[in-house]
Amino acid sequence: MLEDSSRAFSFFLETQQRLLTAILNRIIPADDRFPGAGDLGVASYLDNVIGRSADLRRLFGEGLGQIEIVSQERYGQGFITLPESQQETVLRQVESTQAEFFATLVLHTYSGYYTHPGVVRLLGPDVRPPQPAGYQLEPFDHGLLESVQRRGPMYRDA
Repeated sequence: MLEDSSRAFSFFLETQQRLLTAILNRIIPADDRFPGAGDLGVASYLDNVIGRSADLRRLFGEGLGQIEIVSQERYGQGFITLPESQQETVLRQVESTQAEFFATLVLHTYSGYYTHPGVVRLLGPDVRPPQPAGYQLEPFDHGLLESVQRRGPMYRDA
């Protein structure tokens, strides 16, 4: 649907990247008009953001590990192989026990998704500088300056 913004990952291992892609597709799933966050390549955005902060690297390392642990304990298999309904159950359980991780994950997922050029194009906002109260300004009439220009300078040269 849209170009993939994937690139080489610097923080996430390949297995973590696949896990994160599946998680992102549950947080923002695809529909008939918009791609899922994982399919869009938001994992690469997260890799860039998380890779810059030791605290976020720790938080995400533990959080992703917890998702796999809950998935194995509850269903005996990895998160990626679970049906969507079971993936959602696992994510809800992790959300209740790892609230800081989950809130940070959702925040950065939304940031990466809704700033992606492909999603912005699909949303179709008017891409122009915002004016006060969102009003469009009429073209300026330079004729309004004629009387000021005829008057000349109102100061003395130094």
